Amino acid sequence: MTIASMDLSEFLAQADLLHLLDRLASEDIDMTVLPLLNDGDLRELGLSLGQRRKLLSGLKALKDHAGSEPTTNNPVQLRRLSVMFCDMVGSTELGERLGIEDMQVVLQHYHDIAAKVALRHEGHLAGAQGDGLVMLFGYPKVIEEFAERCVIAANDLQNRLAEAPVCIDGIDPLHIATRIGVASGQAAVGFRSGDGSGDQIHLVGPVVNRAARLQTVAKPLSCAVDDRTRDLTHGSVAYADAERHSLKGLSDALDVYHLLGLQTSRQRPVMPSQLVGRDAELATLSDMWTRARNGATVTLTVSGDAGLGKSTLVQGFLASLVPPPARQVHLRCSGMAAQSPLGPVADALLEQLDGQEGRTLSSLLNAPTPALADLAARFLHLVDNPAEAAAASTKDRDAILDLLGTWLIGAGDVPGIVVFENAQWADDTTRALMAFAAGKARDKRVPILMIALSRDDGPDYWGTTPAQERLVLQALSRPDAETVLDLDLAGVPVPEAVRQNILYHADGNPLMIGALGQAQARHESPEVADAVLVPHTIYEAVSKRLDSILSGRDLMEALAVFGEPTHLHVLNDAFPLDEEAGATTLDALESAGMIERRRVMGSDLVSIRHKAYRDVIYEQIDGPVRRKLHAAAFRALQDDSQVQPEILAKHAQAARDWANTSDYALTTGETFLKRSALVEAGHFLEIAEAALRRLPASRDVAERRLRAVTGLASVERSRFGIATDRSGELGQQAADLARTIGDGKAELLALNGLYSHALVRAEYPKAEKHAKALLEAAERRQNKTFVMIGSRATGAVAMHRGDHATGRKWLEAALEQYDVETHLPLTHAHGYDHAEVTAAMFSLSLWISGDLQRAWQVSAFAVEHSREIDHAHSLAQAISFRVMLGALARDGSDLDTVAAEGFRVSEKQGISVMRAAARLFPFAATLCLRPMPPALAEMADLKQRVEDFRAANPFNYGPLLAGVLADVHLRAGNVDAAEAELLDGMKTAARTGETWTSSELLRMQARVAAARNDDATALGLRREALEYAMRTQAFTIALRISCDAAKADPGPETMRAVQHALSRMVSLDDGWDVRRARALLDGAGTA
Repeated sequence: MTIASMDLSEFLAQADLLHLLDRLASEDIDMTVLPLLNDGDLRELGLSLGQRRKLLSGLKALKDHAGSEPTTNNPVQLRRLSVMFCDMVGSTELGERLGIEDMQVVLQHYHDIAAKVALRHEGHLAGAQGDGLVMLFGYPKVIEEFAERCVIAANDLQNRLAEAPVCIDGIDPLHIATRIGVASGQAAVGFRSGDGSGDQIHLVGPVVNRAARLQTVAKPLSCAVDDRTRDLTHGSVAYADAERHSLKGLSDALDVYHLLGLQTSRQRPVMPSQLVGRDAELATLSDMWTRARNGATVTLTVSGDAGLGKSTLVQGFLASLVPPPARQVHLRCSGMAAQSPLGPVADALLEQLDGQEGRTLSSLLNAPTPALADLAARFLHLVDNPAEAAAASTKDRDAILDLLGTWLIGAGDVPGIVVFENAQWADDTTRALMAFAAGKARDKRVPILMIALSRDDGPDYWGTTPAQERLVLQALSRPDAETVLDLDLAGVPVPEAVRQNILYHADGNPLMIGALGQAQARHESPEVADAVLVPHTIYEAVSKRLDSILSGRDLMEALAVFGEPTHLHVLNDAFPLDEEAGATTLDALESAGMIERRRVMGSDLVSIRHKAYRDVIYEQIDGPVRRKLHAAAFRALQDDSQVQPEILAKHAQAARDWANTSDYALTTGETFLKRSALVEAGHFLEIAEAALRRLPASRDVAERRLRAVTGLASVERSRFGIATDRSGELGQQAADLARTIGDGKAELLALNGLYSHALVRAEYPKAEKHAKALLEAAERRQNKTFVMIGSRATGAVAMHRGDHATGRKWLEAALEQYDVETHLPLTHAHGYDHAEVTAAMFSLSLWISGDLQRAWQVSAFAVEHSREIDHAHSLAQAISFRVMLGALARDGSDLDTVAAEGFRVSEKQGISVMRAAARLFPFAATLCLRPMPPALAEMADLKQRVEDFRAANPFNYGPLLAGVLADVHLRAGNVDAAEAELLDGMKTAARTGETWTSSELLRMQARVAAARNDDATALGLRREALEYAMRTQAFTIALRISCDAAKADPGPETMRAVQHALSRMVSLDDGWDVRRARALLDGAGTA
């Protein structure tokens, strides 16, 4: 009989509570609602403690009976579970020795013990075929710590088989030996109607295959587990070191851990080092501790959902106490506590005895007699023969509880603290002991603070003690959640859209924030996700609560698919509800705290109350069912003009409706791209491109694929740089698609992408080839826009190769052709603005060619223009070129301010190259300009910034950076490091052809020679550098070289050279080079 099918009066009669029938009926409570109520709800109804206990105990028994075995009504769900495969050792040989009848006896004995073990540890014996057994833990109902239960059950099974040999007349007792494999993960499990399997359970997933293969490498009388099982159980189970195995049928090798035994006590979890957002709660605890120190017995229950940080709060509180309490007792319950009465107490006693040589249990408990201490040891299973505990009389039991209660609260000579962790898992005996101890402490006026930590807010852990208090832990506020996320990311840059996605799903839960943030930092999860994988602890707690739902699971799944507050009429359009039954289900779910309803503009909005509940439910929906639900949601929303296309794209994709997916995802991706929302744009354009690949080939599909690929290339260039391999791949795909459909403009766009890719990878011959092809194709097609772009490409290649005259000519011509109204749309297609990038490169060429004032004006234009068009990538790129120019020019004015803006924009959009540039170049320029030499800590910081920049931008601007770094090293007194940087820079210039700053590198080599007092070499290098600078029209570098020579050998000839170098400059500024030259000419001699 199911709970829902039982009559309320029948249930109350069985619980001897039939007199409550009228009271419950007056509140519209029947057997569909009653199981959803908790202790707090029953208290509000005015039920006494005894009545509440009877009701909850009766419901638990009924639920356990109903849920202990799956039925064919259990639909297939995706569940996290642990799977045990067990195989008899030598069964084939044994079958040959024994007759059929005797072998059946052996197998029956084997199966009977396995069934008892599964029942004892709340597992499910899913298969027993011959000598092979399959047990599941976490199905049909989720149980806390199911991985641990599975491993402990494996160990228990082998022990019981060893202790209970098979006895057959005329044959020596047979000891059954087994090999066991255990794996944990997700599987599809349940009963699928209409598949011809009858009542056979449906079990599919890699975890099943792993468990089966692990069993083959397990040693006889042992158990082998996978890494996921080991991760979930290592606090309570001991394993040998990992062995790497390639198992038959599995594509990848995996680490295998062999079970050594069970830990005698649990390892304490590692707590976070810093509490955030819990100042009020800490103050409450501190106030209670003050009251306890002043002589009061204070009892407190701290409650809150899994992951909110109950244990972290108390550990942080205890760590803050100075001096620490003289007496502390910690009781830690586990999900298996019901199987070991007083187990938390036994663990706490062992922990206190550990390392205290010579101390006995009797002395620790201050037992009045050794006999009572021995009795307590047997009762607590602390001796080899715990079975004797069952023989304890009521009188003995009361004496033991009194002894333990006295130990818990102490003698009262010093204030103490008792912490009762995970109290919701405590067995009845431990709960009774805690309530007894609290009453005893109050009666004896013991100064003590007793804290219970629980996920349930209903139970009275401290009995009827009137002074007990409650502290309900809430989710963190948004600012505090952001602080926790920053701590978990530990400086790893994450785009703003990704941060918001994490914070949305975490919903203020610190454990969720940590798990999602750290997974993102390790690049182990997608950047944008509609549903996330919740941490295992939260999954178990939420799933257990969901398993208690007797009706309304279908409705919860529908709400999970919508994923956001949904109008009731839309929900009904997608999943028609019987008016009366639907209203009852909604009321019951709302009463249970599963959903929330609110009235908005005359319409009911319904949603799942907690994000974690939604993510767990969504995770558990089987694939075919999920697709049907999304298809229904799509149909219900498609004609609603208020629904954003990204919502429709999400539903269409999950329903595998590729045509609608491609339409809505492409529209959404292009819209986000225009807004410079790069993360979101990339996410939806990837969806669109993948959907289009699944559609039959046609011109329309090819045209839309070209749009998607072009957009993806823009996102890739903007976020990760033009030089990435994928940027090149996407560019080539776009060119091929453009040629396939005969789209000349798109081909020009793709050629520009290929040129840009080669330029940023410092492949200048290839870049020159693509630039030439681009310009010729644009002129042939008389496309003025791409003639402009081809001109810029030609000028950029010339500038980087040191031909500044040619570079300036083409770059200036390209900039003059720009029209913001005509060409702004290209910004979104390319990922950067033409005027911005042209001006940025033009400014570098102007500066090095001696036109200083105009260089700064053009550089400022690039930044200001990018602000005006409100394009994030262009702004970040313009600022990057600005700070590079500042470092090259040794000009620190406004660098920090501009760089801070660039850092913010880059951080928000996840643009790693620009972020690294904004951190590096202003810092290096400061070290060059400052009178005092860099400190060791600053040099270490510089090294890290350089590594970050080179990781993000490994190809170009290496020679420029080498010159700046060499200057810093010389100022730090490290001549060898300066020389090494310059040699590396010269090699890069020779390899790539990026020679536009080669004259500066030669100048710095002369400075290195001078620092080594090799004046002759320094003189020769300065002459070589000056000749190179004049040949390439690098007039600003020529001025620097002349100043170096004048400082090394001040005299009429060198001063005339400085004056001549100044006269060659096109325009002057008030920067470092000009100030230095004027100071030398004025006789100050500073440099």
